[in-house]
Amino acid sequence: MTIQDRHDILTRLIDLASADTYYHDLYRQRASFYLQQELSQDAYHAYKKMKIQKGALPNQIRNAILQKDWQTVKELTEQDKKMRSELQRRAESVVFAEKIYEPVDVAIDPFSPGMHTLVGLTMGRLKELHRKTVVSLQKLSEKDNDWRGFYQQRLEVFNTLSISDASIDDEEQFVPEVVLEEEAEEALESGNMARLEQLAEKILEGKNDDGQPTSEQLLADKHQHPDDFLYQFSPAVIERAAQFGLSHYQVAENSQEYAPLSRFAWHPTFTDVEDREPHVLQVPDIPFDDNTPEALKARIQMFAVHPFINSSGVRFLPHMVAEDLLVEDFPEPEAGGVFPDGGLLKFLGLNQRSLLDRQTIEAALLAHGNTFVEQELGLDPRQFKLVCIPADLHLRIGQDRGWGQQKIWTHFDGYMVMEAGRRRALAGGDVRYGGIYDLLGISRNYSSERIITRFAVVQRKRLAVWQNGL
Repeated sequence: MTIQDRHDILTRLIDLASADTYYHDLYRQRASFYLQQELSQDAYHAYKKMKIQKGALPNQIRNAILQKDWQTVKELTEQDKKMRSELQRRAESVVFAEKIYEPVDVAIDPFSPGMHTLVGLTMGRLKELHRKTVVSLQKLSEKDNDWRGFYQQRLEVFNTLSISDASIDDEEQFVPEVVLEEEAEEALESGNMARLEQLAEKILEGKNDDGQPTSEQLLADKHQHPDDFLYQFSPAVIERAAQFGLSHYQVAENSQEYAPLSRFAWHPTFTDVEDREPHVLQVPDIPFDDNTPEALKARIQMFAVHPFINSSGVRFLPHMVAEDLLVEDFPEPEAGGVFPDGGLLKFLGLNQRSLLDRQTIEAALLAHGNTFVEQELGLDPRQFKLVCIPADLHLRIGQDRGWGQQKIWTHFDGYMVMEAGRRRALAGGDVRYGGIYDLLGISRNYSSERIITRFAVVQRKRLAVWQNGL
């Protein structure tokens, strides 16, 4: 393989990690495999160290000149020449290394329903990204024989993904103002002034009508639940998992109980609906049952106000269907109690279960999670993923196991997306703030002895939200 071919593969893998975020970790893993052939991670760290050392040479040379130590001047200038040559030789590889070896936030999946605007894409640009993604998968299936099956499988998924424009000329159909604004931007870029005039008129008409969609219009897009996530783990897998403190658990189906509330999940138009007071978000009234706990009401309202993503960058919408998984099901320790240790923490390179911020946890999962799933459990990382326990699974398992009765929070998989794309890591379960129903967003660099980690091996398909349409 030529260097040019390798760099083309690396470029496409890096792009796919941001476009097809569902498998961002596997794309980065494959990119690391190819980059190791010309610049290992250790060599990259040595490069960064050399760059710092070279930056300090001018001052060292200046001091040697002031002391008239010409032998040292000669040696340092020779060293500078060698370093400059080595840094230049590695420069092209380092561009890739910075994107592959350095910690990076998983991108927001642009193809998740309603999420493309959060990453700054109009519908037209989303279509172009879709086209480029298909091309990259096609090229990689031709050049990377060992992973051809994987690329072809993803290609099938993207070929069945349809991205449909809103029928903005249909007088009977409500179209969110944000969609009209996207169309207006594209009309301006293409120089279609007649179209831009039509769109401006339609936006003004909407403002004259207070721009308020009806509840039926707001809630027209309902999340479709899968049937279930049942899976029969082999006895050998269950036995190996037990050695790392993971137990098999089958969660019962609760989707019918929560299905009526799923239509209240965040919708892009909610952020455009303001109350009489400026900048005050108006959340649709949610018809809670009289017996609904206050903490559960608050949790559901959070899903109405904010978009959530999981650790794959895909929009997180709780399914609440029957599901099989492997989970650390230890009891929550009382105040002053000992947090359970285990081989899994050691495998991930984590020294303790508490005092870990989310950035540290995610870095450990990215570095070692797929290796654990494949080598220690014998499962396919294309089908399973090691994650912090998802909030909906913590709720349902915790109701059986008595979690949420201590003054501790647990890290949950995923993030709450705030204004300007800022993220807060999901956590919850503190008895002081609602117990098992407690859910909040914390800073990704926040750690405390009262925030613990609880890991689970879940089926990847629970992390997917779109299949055949957008």
